[in-house]
Amino acid sequence: MGTISSEQVELLSELTLAVIPEDEVDRGAAEVHAGTALAAKIDRGVNAALYLQGLETAGLLAKERFGLSSGMTQEQALDILLEVKKRLPAFYKQLRADVCALYLSEPAVWQRIGFPGPSAESGGYPDFDQPQFRIGDEQTAG
Repeated sequence: MGTISSEQVELLSELTLAVIPEDEVDRGAAEVHAGTALAAKIDRGVNAALYLQGLETAGLLAKERFGLSSGMTQEQALDILLEVKKRLPAFYKQLRADVCALYLSEPAVWQRIGFPGPSAESGGYPDFDQPQFRIGDEQTAG
């Protein structure tokens, strides 16, 4: 990668797991390779200055608190992310938004969370202001 070092990509990947951690259902942000996807965006210049500032701060904090530049546990990464949130709230908001967007744009994730997919594929949602049900459900809106 150009703008971002491999060490920063690893740190970014660890921070993405602090946003959406792995659990018994899936690997969290790692399921959608959020760290490498965001690193590619940074290399293209998308929010690069903000991300590089946040990663620099997170890296310094990780070395200070844990003697690590990467290789943190999920708990350690969360600790670092919460401290970075206090110091650089714009970085935290951007990271959280980007990780959530990547995760929720993955069709395999849709299946796990029960999202039926884009409404355009099924003609939209009639009565969008009413509770929605899958076709064939016993319940009806209204």
